[in-house]
Amino acid sequence: MSSSTIKSVLVIGPGGNVGRSTVKALLDEKFEVTGLTRQSSEAILPPGVKHIKSDYSEASLRDAFKGQDAVISTISSIVPGDALTLQKSLVDSAISAGVKVFFPSEFGIDTSDGSASEYIPFLVDKIQTVDYLKAQQDKISWTAVITGSLFDWSLNIPGFGGLDVPARTATVFDGGDISYEATSLDQVGRAIARSLKNPDLTKNQYVYVNSFTVTQDKVLSALERATNEKFTLSKDTVENLWQDGATKVKEGQLLGTLSMIAGSILGKGGLANYSKTKGLWNEILELPQEDLDGFVREYLTGGTV
Repeated sequence: MSSSTIKSVLVIGPGGNVGRSTVKALLDEKFEVTGLTRQSSEAILPPGVKHIKSDYSEASLRDAFKGQDAVISTISSIVPGDALTLQKSLVDSAISAGVKVFFPSEFGIDTSDGSASEYIPFLVDKIQTVDYLKAQQDKISWTAVITGSLFDWSLNIPGFGGLDVPARTATVFDGGDISYEATSLDQVGRAIARSLKNPDLTKNQYVYVNSFTVTQDKVLSALERATNEKFTLSKDTVENLWQDGATKVKEGQLLGTLSMIAGSILGKGGLANYSKTKGLWNEILELPQEDLDGFVREYLTGGTV
């Protein structure tokens, strides 16, 4: 099916991290934007964005999706099984409503490699959602946007991947020189919007973007330059980081998943350096990479930490 003209776009979860950035980028690109939230949501959406609240029933979703050219899912869950069940119903409702293209919730580690769920359990939901979309792509097209580490999100979580910006401390894993892809939340939004400007180009594709390819050492150096302070460092291994998270998950502590995510970003499974293994779409989408030092300075002066 052709998806050559996209005008109206619905964002599921417009009040979340990726959702807010996506709405902003879509408005900048002059799309007609609708945000879909649960009935209980207190999210306040920007002017010009239509706000629909839903109980996520089939009828409610179908009504919300009518007239939409594209649906962007930004829902998330670290509990395996939760997001998959919901996303399948979203896809089915989108097909029923005549939506042209569906963006499943990705925006992280490369899930085109089926082994990804061995390192981050809930990624099985993302993998199976794209598999489901592939089976339906005669009825609806899809685009899966892979972004690696959500850079500013990760900086906002003290201790994630060993980095605590407010405390000016960091744990350096395996020497600190492991390359990985990092993407700012605003860049994620821009990648989605640019993909929708070129829907036939990105149709039924994994689209790989970033803001920069970094290492822990590069991030720490940028932070120290921006703060004019030296961080207190300790050392550990990626394997220990990942295993600690896996042990916590087995014990029922689901937040251990964050350590498994960080370990995977820092090299576990070989899933996070896709600029070398898969190649970037930045140039194709006319999406310039960002300057690490400039971004870190702006992030810190923005009063976040």
